[in-house]
Amino acid sequence: MSEHKSVFEISEGSIAFGGNQALDSVSFSMVKGQLIGLIGPNGSGKTTLLNATSGIYPLNSGAISFEGNRIEKESPHRIARAGVARTFQIARIFPHMTAVENMLAPGFTVRDKETENRVSLIRRAKEYLDFLDIADFADEQAADLSGGQRMLLQFARALMLKPRLMLLDEPFGGIHPLLVERILERIRDLRDQGIDFIVVSHDLPTIMGLASRIVVLANGKVIADGTPEIVREDPGVIEAYLGV
Repeated sequence: MSEHKSVFEISEGSIAFGGNQALDSVSFSMVKGQLIGLIGPNGSGKTTLLNATSGIYPLNSGAISFEGNRIEKESPHRIARAGVARTFQIARIFPHMTAVENMLAPGFTVRDKETENRVSLIRRAKEYLDFLDIADFADEQAADLSGGQRMLLQFARALMLKPRLMLLDEPFGGIHPLLVERILERIRDLRDQGIDFIVVSHDLPTIMGLASRIVVLANGKVIADGTPEIVREDPGVIEAYLGV
């Protein structure tokens, strides 16, 4: 029954910033093998939910679990080490380090101390760069990479954590369509390897084609949750996006 094991769960999660209720009693869970697309209008709480899950913002109330263990009070470092990796809408890289140095930065790498030394870590880093087709830029300064290449580097660096759940925030935003296709292919490859995903995206056609399930937020609340086909026709979703 391991295929039905809960990977992630948020229960009655709420966060307020001043008078703004960014998350309002949000609850949903995912089981192994799912890829959830998290969508909603601007300001609906999508990035806030990723920030809460990755330990950046504490919940005011509620709970978050990863593989059955409560994580809502853990630090970002401990959550990452537990197997939850995160990318950001604007790639967070070290511009004055090379791509491979970014991959090896402390805090972004999990290694098996018994079997991995620096040489084997560098080898693994270059394998991930090759997996995302940016191995040719391994020794380039990150500042010299294009926006799309920086997104790919951020993605590759997240893999150094050996994650079992990846949280991707707008991974397709503002990058060349060919790079979007590459990222989609790699996400599918990683799913085949057993990594689960929650992906925030404004690119509705792309996320509808990628996700097995769509969760829709509006004004900090879950307003729809189901297959892409069901969510696409949901009157509440249409109203939230179009105001009709």
